[in-house]
Amino acid sequence: MTGLRVAVFNLVFYAVTFVWAMYIAIACRFVSADSARAKIARWCRWVQWWVRAALGGRIEVRGAENIPEGPYVIAPKHQSELDVCVIFGRHSDCGAVVMKELADLPFLGKLIEKLDLIAVSVEHGPQGLTDMIRDGARRVAGRGRPILIYPEGELMALGARARYRTGVFNIYDAAQIPVVPVAQSLGAIWPKREWRKKPGRTGAIRYLPPIPPGLAKEEFMARLESDIEEATMALIREHASDADLVAAEDRYARKAGNEG
Repeated sequence: MTGLRVAVFNLVFYAVTFVWAMYIAIACRFVSADSARAKIARWCRWVQWWVRAALGGRIEVRGAENIPEGPYVIAPKHQSELDVCVIFGRHSDCGAVVMKELADLPFLGKLIEKLDLIAVSVEHGPQGLTDMIRDGARRVAGRGRPILIYPEGELMALGARARYRTGVFNIYDAAQIPVVPVAQSLGAIWPKREWRKKPGRTGAIRYLPPIPPGLAKEEFMARLESDIEEATMALIREHASDADLVAAEDRYARKAGNEG
């Protein structure tokens, strides 16, 4: 029965998402940026509803009082496709960092332009990449909008970690705005890039106290990683169980990545 439940969830999710994506890709050519963001946020809310309705999953949001006024950086742990829906659903006006190559695709290019995202390219070399991130950060923050960036740049298994990249510091330093670390355990419901899901589970995102502007690079990166990893593991211990928790504890103890 669990297998059937997950199969129904996945089939409906991918079918609805495909139709919604085509609709947004076409509509974004004719509507305002605010309207395009609202349509994406509506899909994000639908996904969360479908997780609750089809899987019996419970999604908790904690620490919302830590979100500051004005522009800020959202720096989450990336564990699941679900965390994108939860975070963008709450911050649909954010300017996320994306690869510029996506802007060359027929449908995504117009959407990226419409949403005023920060498009960067590795073709410009390390310094060029840094300059693009810093310029984009100043532009988006200057408009009073938050900025979303995943510090590790990839989806991580429960308990795993990757090298925290310095793009988040470049945004923090260039825009001189606080960074809100975000811990999470949504991978307990929806593991990264997995067909299988975990019906009846609870997962959470937790906004941690913001890191104020002004820290040096080494201090900032160490604090960001420590805050996110420790709080994420606490949530995993609360929400994962059985073999998933054992594997997560092992990865965390060894500071292992996805392949560890």
